[in-house]
Amino acid sequence: MIFVRLLLVALLIVVVALGLAWLFTGNRKYLRSLGRVLRFSVVVGFVVALVFVVERLVLR
Repeated sequence: MIFVRLLLVALLIVVVALGLAWLFTGNRKYLRSLGRVLRFSVVVGFVVALVFVVERLVLR
């Protein structure tokens, strides 16, 4: 569980850094990277949630 929390903190840091980079430079490549990071994190989040659900069902 601590691993998931560390990943969330890392994700938050990356999102804030890319958002600030885009705000300060106006370069849209940072915004595209931010979109990719968010899409990847949503997919990983669904996979992790699915693993937790399957684990709960199997260990019941």
